[in-house]
Amino acid sequence: MTDPKIIGILLVKDEDIFIESVVLNILEFCDEIFIAENYSRDRTFTILSELAEKYNKIRLARVSHPKESHEFIEEFTGTNTWVFGVDGDEIYDPAGLSKMRKLLHDGSFKEYWCIYGNVLNCKSIDITKGIAEGYLAPPSRSMTKLYNFSMVESWTDCPQRLHSGILRFKAGNDDPPRYRLCDTMAWEQSYFRCLHSVFMQRSSLEYKHRFSTRLNPSEIQKTHSAYAKKSYAKSLSRRLHPYIGIDWKHKKYRAGSLVQKQVAPFFSNVDL
Repeated sequence: MTDPKIIGILLVKDEDIFIESVVLNILEFCDEIFIAENYSRDRTFTILSELAEKYNKIRLARVSHPKESHEFIEEFTGTNTWVFGVDGDEIYDPAGLSKMRKLLHDGSFKEYWCIYGNVLNCKSIDITKGIAEGYLAPPSRSMTKLYNFSMVESWTDCPQRLHSGILRFKAGNDDPPRYRLCDTMAWEQSYFRCLHSVFMQRSSLEYKHRFSTRLNPSEIQKTHSAYAKKSYAKSLSRRLHPYIGIDWKHKKYRAGSLVQKQVAPFFSNVDL
């Protein structure tokens, strides 16, 4: 059997602070990287354009609606492919991903539908000192997205890539198992781990709100839709909840104690 293909899929908007590290850290792990750029106002598209010019495996396109990001990967359903969903606030350990790639090629996880890795949901990252502070998953929820598309018959009608929609598995895979690597390995030993800068400034255009989160492109679309339908209260509440700490991200990603971790390996591609 041939080695599985590993496809990265990103949907990004206004992520110019970390986006270069995000992409460079997954570059060797992925065979191809599809980037759906949702018309950023900051330097995100400029940075990505320069990376796409330099690396042939990057496929960059601007999208007007988040649902277009899923269309890039629909062709891989039913094929020997792992699809790796990455956001602009997710910085992976490149050395760990190198080991993860070998395990995927060896078939170590072929019976699993998706794999959940270790995550540090960050409120601060000091690249110079190589230290990050945040909340670990577990006990917080892991937001890593690595899917075995060989088990899928079809996956359509997603509001954005790899989110809900109509998912149909092949016969015999009605309820495929999931592997929670984060439950079996500690952060320091994990080879599938991510710095999630969910509580940090991610765009040069943003104010530095302490502990604030952000709406994702699909949520922004829903907010605009509510406003267009004159549901002003709903539109306003969706905008305000992240800033006052009562959105779902605060509930899911702030479980447990605040911890500090050494994270220098995550920034081996950064010129200090």
